[in-house]
Amino acid sequence: RTFVDFARILNKNGYSTLRFDQANSGNSEGDYLDSSYNEWVNTIVYFVKKYINQGYKVALLGQSMGGAATVIAASKLKSKVPCILLWVPGVNEGDFKGKPDEIFEEGGQKYKGRFWMEARDADFFKCLNDYKGGIHLVYGEKDRYISQELRNKVIDMVKAKEQQTKILKGQDHSPWEYDLCQEVYKEELELLNKYLHLL
Repeated sequence: RTFVDFARILNKNGYSTLRFDQANSGNSEGDYLDSSYNEWVNTIVYFVKKYINQGYKVALLGQSMGGAATVIAASKLKSKVPCILLWVPGVNEGDFKGKPDEIFEEGGQKYKGRFWMEARDADFFKCLNDYKGGIHLVYGEKDRYISQELRNKVIDMVKAKEQQTKILKGQDHSPWEYDLCQEVYKEELELLNKYLHLL
């Protein structure tokens, strides 16, 4: 719902939005068991190039693992994406010990170990370091999925780039309280206006 609310605000402020699920997830066709992190990143890259070639300026927003995929894609695209909005980006830093075809279950979904291996090999922190555009990073203070240590590492890297970070007091990974969401939307709209020059 947060995506929908923010998309409507963006639309009212002159922005077009394209929202899509990770392949084999949500309303997308296919079985989640066949999910590929690399395919997810490549899909983002495909859409960015498509719309840039049509004359659009493009920014990216991703949540959780989608936030991490956003960083990887933006790094691959070099300077084509002037800013990224990261909601509680998920970080995979080499802690996965499974095999590529081993099947795991989480949150009622089955997936192969390959997904997390691809995520690890994509090297989130290298890509975040390489990305030179604007960033607005949001984490919940009490995120249950991402350790304080990893959150702090991401926050410190973004601050070192002199980009914006926001810690939502008392909030989890998601969802967030209404008033805090409005603050996030306002700050991110300002960032988009700055980097996409839509004033």
